[in-house]
Amino acid sequence: MTDLLRSALPSELDPNLLEVVKRPWIVEQVKAGLKEARRAPSYATPNLARWFRKNRSLGSRDRPVVAALVHGVIRHEALLLRAGARSPEDLTLMVAGLLAGDRLESLAAVSPAEDFATALNVPGSIANEWLERLGVDDAAAFAASINTRPPIDIRVNTLKTTRAELKATLLTEGVETIEHSTVTTALEVVGRANLSQTAAFKAGLFEVQDRSSQAFCQSLSISKGVRVLDLCAGAGGKSLALAARGARVTATDVRSKALDELERRAVRAGASIAIEEPRPAPIVLVDAPCSGSGRLRRNPALRWGLTAGSLVATQAELIAASAGLVEPGGVLVYATCSLLLEENAHSCPEGFELVSEQTLWPHIDHSDGFYWRVMRRI
Repeated sequence: MTDLLRSALPSELDPNLLEVVKRPWIVEQVKAGLKEARRAPSYATPNLARWFRKNRSLGSRDRPVVAALVHGVIRHEALLLRAGARSPEDLTLMVAGLLAGDRLESLAAVSPAEDFATALNVPGSIANEWLERLGVDDAAAFAASINTRPPIDIRVNTLKTTRAELKATLLTEGVETIEHSTVTTALEVVGRANLSQTAAFKAGLFEVQDRSSQAFCQSLSISKGVRVLDLCAGAGGKSLALAARGARVTATDVRSKALDELERRAVRAGASIAIEEPRPAPIVLVDAPCSGSGRLRRNPALRWGLTAGSLVATQAELIAASAGLVEPGGVLVYATCSLLLEENAHSCPEGFELVSEQTLWPHIDHSDGFYWRVMRRI
């Protein structure tokens, strides 16, 4: 019988953590890290990264230990509370046990829905949706997949190099990579590497981008010179990927700082991307703001405050507004990094028909969770 309650327990174990957390200083550092993460849950991942960089008291040996414990608490907090944790010290000591191999065998199951919500540390309604959609066995596999350390994927910039050439170039810099079998632009980094400091990165030969986004860009029918309007471009990962395929991309976003970053990335990549007011195009892309529920393995703090409905109205407004920018016979592409039906089940705008849709699941596709839909203007 599948044990949903323990389905998300860590598989990468470190028995030494039980000795490490006997040091009060380590416990205090974990408490400080958790306090920083809780200060602004929506920005916990970048804030934590900044906190670790600026925390000079953490040496190279202690930093990964404290990081593992902080992120372990974030991932497993509901389970730890159910097992009796009542303070930050309890959470720290008990998560060290989990990461060292404690399976909490004495903790009894309650019901599949409640056990699954506890395992994932997400609201019950969200856990129940995934449980109903996936079934018990797939749900357990999903839980395991989003509680393991995600791989680092990079996208080969085909404007400047090939995948084989980049693989060889990175190896000379001590970075080993593995070719993805179906996403032709993707390389997975083996182990850890300071990618931004490599000569290959500085030369614009690659960008860090999860294989889910790369698979999405690869799936779109792009002919050389076709105009693409990227309405929610952000820092431009997808804009750059589509430009590398030969599209003439116009990028817009309400966040000016993100567009500034896109401009810098485009210069490094040797990509020509217009940042200007939107005008009708044959392909209009709406990579909509969403819950980020497909990125829980990469951004565990998204669990705090995770909801399905807070951005649904905004998404609907973006779809309606973008429909008017699609040229006759063109396509509207809607995408999210969400695995929640409410965010991905919007109706096609009037005058559009569904062409295709795809959902990527971490436990099936070994990527972040991702959804996209292609709609053609009739």
